[in-house]
Amino acid sequence: MPGLSVAYITCNAERCFAESLASVAGVADEIVVVDSGSSDRTLAIAKRFGAQVHVRDWPGFGPQKQFAIEQASHDWVLVLDADEVLLPPASGSIRDALATDTLPVGFVLRRYNYFHGKRIRFGDWGRDKVLRLVDRRRGRFSDDTVHERWIADGPVRRLDATIGHYSFENYKAMLAKLDHYSDLAARSMVARGRVVRRYEPPVHAVSAFVKSYILRLGLLDGSDGAGIALMTALGSFMKYAKALEIRQSSAPRATIGPNEPKS
Repeated sequence: MPGLSVAYITCNAERCFAESLASVAGVADEIVVVDSGSSDRTLAIAKRFGAQVHVRDWPGFGPQKQFAIEQASHDWVLVLDADEVLLPPASGSIRDALATDTLPVGFVLRRYNYFHGKRIRFGDWGRDKVLRLVDRRRGRFSDDTVHERWIADGPVRRLDATIGHYSFENYKAMLAKLDHYSDLAARSMVARGRVVRRYEPPVHAVSAFVKSYILRLGLLDGSDGAGIALMTALGSFMKYAKALEIRQSSAPRATIGPNEPKS
């Protein structure tokens, strides 16, 4: 059976990090942490669990995760966020999967998202599957600064294992992350040359809300389902609105003719 490295990227991630590290203790042959300047107890927690720690300036999510798996000693890598926990019996499922004779290039795991102490079962957070257990020789992370993804060079297989995701403590934390992620997404859109029309921010916002709250039945999660759908819509609006704002601020200003009023 091949060895397994578990890779994290972190920055001020102490809230759930110890629980996450404890959850992989039964499956990890090595833990790699790439940190981008934590000022809380993140690095102390990582060292307490015997992690191999690297400190590196922040280049974006995709490049940072790619760097993390390149530091691993083993070719099979489980990539986790510091607010994600392996739920029992995931460790046994991972070990059994890696012990098989014929391996794919990666495995897709279920992910259960939690908010206010309960699992969100519907909406955008309800049916979550993530490609996280990968053979690093047969794929790579995209270069996206946000919403990065693993690009697999071959077939992947679904694994009967679950990650618990404890991303936000409250709506305040969700709003702060939404603001940060929409900044990154907007700048990425502009860098790719994506031209945003004036009508797009509200159209994308309404579409995101309808999809999350109605089509994906977020309404069945009660007030949290409504809150998540609204936050999703706001995030979509802000991403496109900020991209439009960046474009407008960088456009050359019209000059005022000699006979035109200044105000």
